Amino acid sequence: MSHIILTGATGLAGSAILQQALSSPSISKVSILTRRPVAAADGNPKANVIIHKDFTSYPPELLNQLSGASACIWAQGISSVGMKEDEYTTITKTYPLAAAEAFKELPVDGKFKFVYMSGRGADQNGNASQMFGRVKGDAEKQLLGIASGKPTFSVYNLRPAAIDPGKVWTADRKPSFLEKAVFSIGLAQVLRPLMPSLFITTEKLAEVSVALALGDGEKLTGEGINHDGFTIENSAIRRMAGL
Repeated sequence: MSHIILTGATGLAGSAILQQALSSPSISKVSILTRRPVAAADGNPKANVIIHKDFTSYPPELLNQLSGASACIWAQGISSVGMKEDEYTTITKTYPLAAAEAFKELPVDGKFKFVYMSGRGADQNGNASQMFGRVKGDAEKQLLGIASGKPTFSVYNLRPAAIDPGKVWTADRKPSFLEKAVFSIGLAQVLRPLMPSLFITTEKLAEVSVALALGDGEKLTGEGINHDGFTIENSAIRRMAGL
């Protein structure tokens, strides 16, 4: 039975991951780092909700609460639309890097797995024209750098494309205008059969995220896995989910 850490539990991907983790017979405890209460965790004996205001700091008393954890799924994030680059960088890169630096020192049998929710278009070479791709790509690169210096710490960078909530919206926040246009008005129904490789449901993304958190932390191979063995494109997420 595993103890995992989760951030972003009230978001689109994170809320689905929380449901998957709480229902998994292989997971005994989910420590949820959050700025506000998580309604979906209320009353669940597996859920350990930790109100955490500063995602750049992990003091000893917090790390003590996370003792025994063998993985973290970092689903915290925000759309880059309308964001200033420094603010977006803080949330998207500074926060997960600070967590990885802290969590790599947690004692663990085998390897600690850090599953980072990135996105399609992230570019570790810094060549992306969009802010999203540059910042996410650099976060991926630096996380892999942390892992390269710690044999007992592994990082998986997940690059989902269009995250499809399906018929049930589980996130605490309301859908954006774009999400409404794609998923509520019906555009997705047209695009799914034409371009299925662009989509991944929240349920299947959650299944893959939890499976990686419960895995051995070793390199992956196959179509859609980047040469580093730890960066996973949407096509590979779909394949791993049996789609």
